Amino acid sequence: MIGVSASVQEITSRSICFALALLICGANLPCAIGQAAGVSSFQDDALNITYFYSDHFVQESSGAPVAPGDEPKCIKPSLFANSAADGSSFTLYTIDGTCPEVLRKATDLRPFTRERVLVQLRQYGAPTIIQAPLSYAIAGHPAAVAIASVTIAASASKVARTIFAAEACSSGNVESKKHKISEPMDPVTHVVCIDFTTQDSGLPTQMFWFMIQFDNTPMEPFFPGNVIRNMGTATKR
Repeated sequence: MIGVSASVQEITSRSICFALALLICGANLPCAIGQAAGVSSFQDDALNITYFYSDHFVQESSGAPVAPGDEPKCIKPSLFANSAADGSSFTLYTIDGTCPEVLRKATDLRPFTRERVLVQLRQYGAPTIIQAPLSYAIAGHPAAVAIASVTIAASASKVARTIFAAEACSSGNVESKKHKISEPMDPVTHVVCIDFTTQDSGLPTQMFWFMIQFDNTPMEPFFPGNVIRNMGTATKR
């Protein structure tokens, strides 16, 4: 029975890798299939959401704060992982009704992702937005993404380096399709986000491997290639 279970697990992992490759290549992105040795997943049972990411990332035993000064009761990290190969890391976190005011703020996805990506990078210096927040949808769930960077000047012992961060958040609710404008919108019960940070200039390539699956819908990219624009053009902070 153990052999059968292992075999099924291996087949499942290969199927996910193949599906990820199809999604990436189908979006006219670099088909760097060989760069992903495998796929890991994280299941949020409470929200019935599954996240997929490259197994180059190793989950940390203790979660890291999403950003300095955040109250854990309002912004709840569910998974923190990093890659020793290139210094990349990511945090998955959820905002729910525990703090209604924070949830209300988070539901305005574009300003929220902009704020969060800047907060995350300010611990290293003065960040610059290199892609203003853009809206899209994940399986009918409204979403937004913002990208920023910060340059750390060279010192006597270290060379200059640039840190990139991408913040994507999605509403836990599917967009309402009410027939009457007068009917109230369904209240948003939670917002899920991913904070991705790297020193690698190949930021977009790494981002495209993150996938999310709501309930039993098909998995979709958390950072869709068709919303990631020119990485070299900076906008105002």
